[in-house]
Amino acid sequence: MFLSMGVRFLCNVEALNMVESIGNLSKHRKAPIVVPMADGFRLLYVPAISGESLGHAYQQAIVEEAINLYGEKAPLDEWSKRGEFIKFGDLKHMPEELSSIMKTKSGKKEEETVEQKHLVEKTALKLSIVADIGGFLIAEGVPVKRTSCFQIGYAVPVFDALESTAMESQFHVRYVASETMKQEESQEGVEEKNQAKTGKERQGQAIYYVELASAVYGFTFNINLDLIGRTSMVKVEDAVNDRLDRVKIALLAAARLFTGHSFGAKRSRFLPVEDVLSLGAVVSRQRPFVISPPQFSDFVENTVKRAESMKEMLRRFGKTEEMKIFAYSKEKQLPDGVVKADSVEQLFTLVLDEILTSRT
Repeated sequence: MFLSMGVRFLCNVEALNMVESIGNLSKHRKAPIVVPMADGFRLLYVPAISGESLGHAYQQAIVEEAINLYGEKAPLDEWSKRGEFIKFGDLKHMPEELSSIMKTKSGKKEEETVEQKHLVEKTALKLSIVADIGGFLIAEGVPVKRTSCFQIGYAVPVFDALESTAMESQFHVRYVASETMKQEESQEGVEEKNQAKTGKERQGQAIYYVELASAVYGFTFNINLDLIGRTSMVKVEDAVNDRLDRVKIALLAAARLFTGHSFGAKRSRFLPVEDVLSLGAVVSRQRPFVISPPQFSDFVENTVKRAESMKEMLRRFGKTEEMKIFAYSKEKQLPDGVVKADSVEQLFTLVLDEILTSRT
C-alpha cells in the first residue's frame, strides 16, 4: 500500500531554512526552478525549504509518536531519542546487539556474508523504528543499505503565486550584558576616558540581519507502507511483530508534519504565519501512484484524470488497481471523484481509517 500527498500552504515571515552567514547576515535557502510560461520556460531563483529539513522533522515526529504509543519500551536507539538521526552509521553508534553481527571473519563464504547483511538489517529494524521508516547506510564492516520508506522533496513556491513571493533582510540588534564589558578605565586623561566609554557602548550592541521569506509553498510526500517492518536488501520478510503499530506511527507522524507545522529552524523567534490552502492524498493498493505536483493549482483535478487513465491502461494489460483520492481545499471547488474533507485534520482521519481498515 502506497500513500502520496501534496500540500499547498501559505507561509509568511519565515526563516525556516537558513544556509549560511555572510558577515552579520543570515541568508535564507534559495533554489533554482524552471517555470512554464506562455511563451516557453523561465529560470527563477526562489526561497526554498530543503527536503533534508522536512525529512528531519518527519523523523523527529516518528520519535515522538513512538514514545506516545510505546512509552519507555519504544523501539528507538539513544541517538534518535536526542534528535540525532545517525541510524547506526558507524560502529561507534551501534549497540552491542548490532555491532557484534558486523564483525567479519576471514575466509567467510559469500553466501554467509549475504546472510550476515540480512541479519544486520533485520536487527536494525527491531532496534529502531526511525531506521526502519527512514532508512540507513552502514559503510563499516559489512556494508548494509536500507532505502527510506518515505520520500519528501523541497518546498518551493507554487507557480501561480510566484509574483507574490518575496525575500527581505530584517534588521535586529543583540544586546550584550553590561557586566561582561567591564574594563579598567584609562588613567591618561578625560579625553581617553570618553573615547573608551564610546567604544564600550558600541560593543554593547551587536547588529545583525536575518533574511526572511514569504511565499505559498508546495511539496510532495510519499511513503510505501508495505515496506515498514520488512527487510528489503537481501530478501523481503517481516522483521518485527508490531508492523501495524509502526504503520500507525508513520501515519500519525505525517499528520503531525502537515497539521502541526513542526518543521524548520528559527521557530523560537521567527514563528511564521502558516495556513494550509490545499491538501491532496492518494492511497493506492497494488502499485505506487504519485499525486500530481501541488505547484500547479489544478493538481487535484489532474490527479483524478491521471488515476482514471492509469486504471484504463492497466485494464488493457489485464490488471486492476484500487485507488482512493482525498482532498481538502479552501482555494477552489474540488472535482468529483474525490473524498472531500472539511479540514486538514478530517482528511487525515479519513486517510487513517482507509489504510487501517484495509489492513485489519
